[in-house]
This record gives sequence, structure tokens and C-alpha cells, in this order.
Amino acid sequence: MTFMFLALSLVCGYSAQDAATAPKPPLKVLLIASGCCHDYKTLAPFLRTNLDQRVNADIEVHFGLDVLGNPNFADGYDAVIYDVCEEDTLAANLDNVMQATRAGKPTVMIHCSIHAFRNSPKIREWETLCGMRSKVHDAFGPFTVTKCDPGSPITKSFPDDWATAGDELYQTIAIDPQSHQLLKAKSPRDGREHVVCWTCQFGQGRVFCTTLGHDLKTTATPEYLQLVANGLLWSCSKLTEDGKPAPGYASTQSKD
Repeated sequence: MTFMFLALSLVCGYSAQDAATAPKPPLKVLLIASGCCHDYKTLAPFLRTNLDQRVNADIEVHFGLDVLGNPNFADGYDAVIYDVCEEDTLAANLDNVMQATRAGKPTVMIHCSIHAFRNSPKIREWETLCGMRSKVHDAFGPFTVTKCDPGSPITKSFPDDWATAGDELYQTIAIDPQSHQLLKAKSPRDGREHVVCWTCQFGQGRVFCTTLGHDLKTTATPEYLQLVANGLLWSCSKLTEDGKPAPGYASTQSKD
């Protein structure tokens, strides 16, 4: 096998380094968007297009929670992104989500997903999956985000003090001690600090969470898009220690 590779390399002009850095098959990602209070018809396609420009990924958008009724809904995908704002759903749907992550499916939670399903009897289990409890948020407005862990590969390229022109600052009621805090923000209203980005482990699954991203005031910024791209790569174990995509997982598209 080694001889054949060397022979092919000589004939075709390939090197071992070329093979290592060649694009890999794209990550297959399911982005589920559903619920009230957010313009998901705009946000979800925007995220798909802009994450595609940062990660070698094929992102499929699905509107609504009906897909969760299938216990095997996550099969065939390398990761699932949840951007949902629903008060409740069938307990079986949440069981299917939690089982997928518990079994090792890389998971990304965006914004209202952190306090979704508050009327469900499964809410505490959902909060355990998310790694944090949060029920309310400050009024929409600008605030400044700072780093909790400057050395994390996810936030290595994120600015030290970054201001969003407008977002909802979700209040941290409690965060799991095992959750790894990445970003925080001080409430302009009362000065309390709240965690706005973190990672956690749920069973075998890596989970990346951020409460940022109410609308395009935050979501359209390059800093936020890179944060979510890095979080997606991290959840899939495709982010290097220096905060770059693993070889073959940088986007094959050009950025705007």
C-alpha cells in the first residue's frame, strides 16, 4: 500500500502533506430552527450560508420539530445545531434529542434553545444537556462580551472586549460546575455577570452553547459567525489547539 501511494505520488505530483491538507468530505450538519420570537426564516439560511464559508460543511436546514419524532433523526449527520424557541414539545422528542447527544452526536445550542421547553416535564434534563439553567433575559440592547478563557481554541481569535450592537443577555441562574465557561457579559441594567458561551459534555456528546444570536445585529457579525463555526468544529473534534480547522475542514468556499 505504501509503495502504491509513493508511486502514485511521483506520477501525479502529490505529497503526503498534500494528502493531509486536501479537503475532506464535508461535515453533514442538520440545523433545526423552530418557534416564536425570532425570524428563523431569515436567521437559519443566513447561518447556513455563512457557516459554509468558514467550515467544510454541508448544512441542511429543517424548520419545525417534527423531525425529532424519529428516534434516528440524527443518523447520517455529523452534528446537529438547534436554534429553537419553543415552550414545549412531546417528551419523546426531547428523549430522542438527548439520546442522540448522549450517544456521542456533536451538538450546538444557539440562543433561545438554552431556555426552550420550559413547560416540559423534561426541562431539568434539557438543562443538564445544555449545561446551564436560564429562564429570563435582560431587555434587548447593547452589551460587551469578555473572555473567561483566553486560551480556548474556540475563543482564541475572539476579541478581548467585544460589543454587540444589540442582543438579549440571558441571565445565568446556575451553570454546571463541569461546564467550561468561555465568554461572559455584565448586565447594563444591574451589573450582574452572566455566562454567554460555554461547552459541556453530555454522555459521549460534546456540546457547544451560546446564548448570543437573537437577530442579525449579532448573528451577522464576523466575530459571532467565527465563534459558532469554531464551536461546531470543536463539537466534532475538528478544531486544532491554535483555533484553526483541522486539515481538510476549512471551507472550500471564499468568504465575503
